Amino acid sequence: MRYSKQHLSRFSKGICYYSSRRRGGIGIGRQNEQKQKELLSALDSFERTANDKNDEEAAVMENFSNRKLADADMTQKIANERDVLFKEAGEITKSFYRTCLRCIKLIREGNDHDEEQFKIREEKQKEDRGSSSPTLSFSFEPSVDRENELASRALYYLAFAKESFNQEVDCLHANPWKEDNVERFNYLIRQGIERRKWILNDYKFDDPYPSESNALEERISSWEESAKDLIHQTYHSKGWLKQEDYTKDKSSEDDGIDWDEFDDDEDGNSLKAR
Repeated sequence: MRYSKQHLSRFSKGICYYSSRRRGGIGIGRQNEQKQKELLSALDSFERTANDKNDEEAAVMENFSNRKLADADMTQKIANERDVLFKEAGEITKSFYRTCLRCIKLIREGNDHDEEQFKIREEKQKEDRGSSSPTLSFSFEPSVDRENELASRALYYLAFAKESFNQEVDCLHANPWKEDNVERFNYLIRQGIERRKWILNDYKFDDPYPSESNALEERISSWEESAKDLIHQTYHSKGWLKQEDYTKDKSSEDDGIDWDEFDDDEDGNSLKAR
């Protein structure tokens, strides 16, 4: 069968059209496939971002929970250390109180200095009674009574010791402790130690418990150091400022202010010289 040129021309055009349509279809398919890949990639990226965000939120919540647990642990630790130091402060106080009672018992018995003073007063009273002057022979001063005077002296210092120990017995009852509570206890216990030494020295008694006094001093120093560390932890956990931190604030300092700037008159002469 023979085809004319016209038939061959139409056939070739049909083949070209089919080929172009096929190539176009393949191109569109590839474009759709690329778009699907991009869409899947975007979905994967979104899912990863969402997962990362969820992981970040979970990490934040876990960190917050851990901080709460850490704060609770620190609060419990501070409370436990306070209880230990509170008991130690009580033991220090009772130990010092027993020492004071033994010293009061000691001065109740008297010493050579007391006997010497008693004799001096007795001799003076005898001289006054034997004097011919009516004003000197009469005196309102009672006769020397050793037993009564020594007992009265001991009772006075016993009452003084009880009052001193009871007046600030609640200085460490605050919870939590603050700087003033610890400083108050240190001041009172150290003041009591100095007073005990002064009273013994005033009545010419040697300290019968020097080793105990030294041990008590070391015990107080150790307690004071631990208490200051506890105060530091307490203030840090609560975000408080200690008193010494206020003194470090330089905002109130004079930033190069010349307070003598306005001490001159209009002619520049100093008013201070007048």
